[in-house]
Amino acid sequence: MKSLLKVLVAVAAGVSLTGCAQHQSTGPVSSGSADAGKPHIVFIFKVMGISYSDSLQQGVDRANKELGVNAELIGPSTGNDIQGQINLIEQQIARKVDAVVISANDADSVKPAMDKATAAGIKVYTWDSDSPGSKRLFYVAGCDDVQIGRDVAARLAEDIGEKGKVGIMTGTLTANNLRLHVQGVREELKKHPQITVVEPLLACNDQKDQAVNKAISLLQAHPDLAGMAGVCSPAAPGTAEALIQAGKAGKVKVWGISLPSEVKPYLKKGIVQGAILWNPADLTYAAAMLVRDNLKTGAMPKDGQEIPGIGKLSVKGEQVLIPGAVITRENVDRFDF
Repeated sequence: MKSLLKVLVAVAAGVSLTGCAQHQSTGPVSSGSADAGKPHIVFIFKVMGISYSDSLQQGVDRANKELGVNAELIGPSTGNDIQGQINLIEQQIARKVDAVVISANDADSVKPAMDKATAAGIKVYTWDSDSPGSKRLFYVAGCDDVQIGRDVAARLAEDIGEKGKVGIMTGTLTANNLRLHVQGVREELKKHPQITVVEPLLACNDQKDQAVNKAISLLQAHPDLAGMAGVCSPAAPGTAEALIQAGKAGKVKVWGISLPSEVKPYLKKGIVQGAILWNPADLTYAAAMLVRDNLKTGAMPKDGQEIPGIGKLSVKGEQVLIPGAVITRENVDRFDF
């Protein structure tokens, strides 16, 4: 009887320990041994639940199918949640993942957590939005962050006849890539003396409903607004909705950095004139491939390196650029993101 009691106690203890181990797990867990030996890469974006992050997820899914990695995409549920992003980085340290790839909500605020991850033996990279001065190994971007702002502003200036009032809308005031996009817009518009940039700089926290409200407020303050430059994905479609509500569709020219799928109906109706963007899924897939290669062999991205189905990379120091595209009414149907 005593022997049977010992066996039952041992079995119960084993079940209890197994249960504790399961509850301690954080984040998605791979099934079986299919992911054994695969590099575990966690992408930490600025905010989940928007069209742009949905496209990023497509890149993660493709990477998992084709690259022999175990990749995840996570991020805060609300825009500009800097502390939430820091918490997610620190959670990956506890999980002991192989790599974290971060799109920084605030370039400076995330540095300590990124450096802490590096000290813990986790390889750290950035994509989409950089954290210069951190210990990240390289930054994968869809564009030169300043130049794309210049390009958007140049096309907008042409469409408004190089004169009139122009508003600028960003996602957050702290994301490094967005600040550089705004810098590029301002630099280009300064070249056109008859264009006036109206203030304040609008920030929609990467949410379309906020973009609509901010654009409506600007239109009320400046009924003679000639154009709007949007440097985050919801800015152009949000401005378009505001123009429809204000009865000014087509009267204010709009250019932005937006997904083709988001601006397509507005392009077709002539409410948005154009957008410039990279494919977020391609951006994430390329980043996953480069991170995988660095984890496995220490290889760094090379200028002219070909990414299957995406094109050739342009490498400038620690910055890696993938090819982008200008999206217009005439070509928007060619894009599937």
